[in-house]
Amino acid sequence: MPDITMPKMGFDMQEGTIIRWLKKPGDEVRRGEPIAEIETDKVTIEIEAFDSGTLTEIVVQEGQSAPVNAVIARLDGGNGTQAPAPVAEAPAPAAPASVAAEAPAPAPVTEAVPAEAGDIRASPLARRLAREHGIDLRQVRGSGPAGRIVKEDIEAYLAARGAAPAPVASTPAAAPAPTPAPAPVASTPAAAPAPTSAPAPVAPPPAPAPVASTPAAAPAPTPAPAPVASTPAAAPAPPPAPAPAAAMVAPLSNMRKTIARRMLQSWQQFPHIFVSIDVDMGAALALRSQANAGRAKEEHFSINDLVVKACAAALRTFPNLNASYTDEGIIQHPTVNIAIAVALESGLMAPVITSCQDRSLGSIARETKRIVALARAGTITPDLLQGGTFTVSNLGMYGITEFTSIITPPQAASLAVGTIRRVPAFKGDGDEVVAQHLMTLTLSADHRVTDGAEVAQFLNEVKRLLEQPLTLLVG
Repeated sequence: MPDITMPKMGFDMQEGTIIRWLKKPGDEVRRGEPIAEIETDKVTIEIEAFDSGTLTEIVVQEGQSAPVNAVIARLDGGNGTQAPAPVAEAPAPAAPASVAAEAPAPAPVTEAVPAEAGDIRASPLARRLAREHGIDLRQVRGSGPAGRIVKEDIEAYLAARGAAPAPVASTPAAAPAPTPAPAPVASTPAAAPAPTSAPAPVAPPPAPAPVASTPAAAPAPTPAPAPVASTPAAAPAPPPAPAPAAAMVAPLSNMRKTIARRMLQSWQQFPHIFVSIDVDMGAALALRSQANAGRAKEEHFSINDLVVKACAAALRTFPNLNASYTDEGIIQHPTVNIAIAVALESGLMAPVITSCQDRSLGSIARETKRIVALARAGTITPDLLQGGTFTVSNLGMYGITEFTSIITPPQAASLAVGTIRRVPAFKGDGDEVVAQHLMTLTLSADHRVTDGAEVAQFLNEVKRLLEQPLTLLVG
């Protein structure tokens, strides 16, 4: 029967990481049955067996990565042969008798954590850190949604577990240092009699007795140098300072590797142009307040939903910004599929709202809530992360006034949305000052596809739609 290989779960996927095996060698596997949980560059998902048989060997262990199409496990020995026997016996002859007593110790350490952590809700990054540090996830209290364990919980557990022993070990090491200092004090008087013998010949014979008593008194002041000797002995105590030099290197997740690769590619190969505009959101805020009043919370729409709807309408007027550059020409996409940037502990994910040009504001709001919840729960599927033609990235909830975003290949543009701020402004052409709710939008565009004038026209159209939001409801 064919081997089980790492599936390709997305166009850009190059490798995957085994998070957890749902079967063990010797288990029967049926076609279509979940067999393992893998982490790709965008999502963590269960993979299914494409054939039925007996799982005879796990080639890629939990926590390890493998490229697409690489063999990760074997059914019935891969070619119909029975591979379990050699696999089970291989470790036995390798261990000599002298280490036989030590062999059992590491075995439970490497196997216990994944097995016990299997039924506990934890993010992929938290599971990886737990494996690396030998942490039983049952001992960690989760602070994420529904008690899910996240990276911060593991770090807090490590800090609590390792904080106490560290200072205790270093304190006694420095304590013995001052004790050798008294030794020189004893040796000092022994050397003192040597100079006192010089005056002995000058004095008459009966005088030596008092002369001998004089040096006995003379050593009394000599102990004064002893404290001097003990003072430098205490100086070596500061050396414990270098301890902070030890730095922790966090391994890169598949998602972070992909983000780094694609953003570097975009920044190096895409000639970015950045254009900003301020939008008066007073009318939009009033409309949202009126429309959401009396409706269930799950039916509420946000300012970001209004921005997505306005962009979808404007992109129909400016199709060059809903496009992709190729050496053969500019591909203008027939549908507007807007990706929404969602911040996760493991990186940035951008689930896609498809066919935004045909959706109502309510439909966009419901779909946004659905895909964002899936992304944060770690249950989103690869099909919801593909096909984006334009991206909206909003940092307004963090109080960010203005920023620029990097274009996601192969898209041609990305819109950065800042917070709404209340500022004084002149009303019309007069001198009257009124309060205004301004929001800054900054578009990053591929200069190979468009130019500054077209970007400015697009932003002005988005501004018009947001300042006259009723057109988004009836248009």
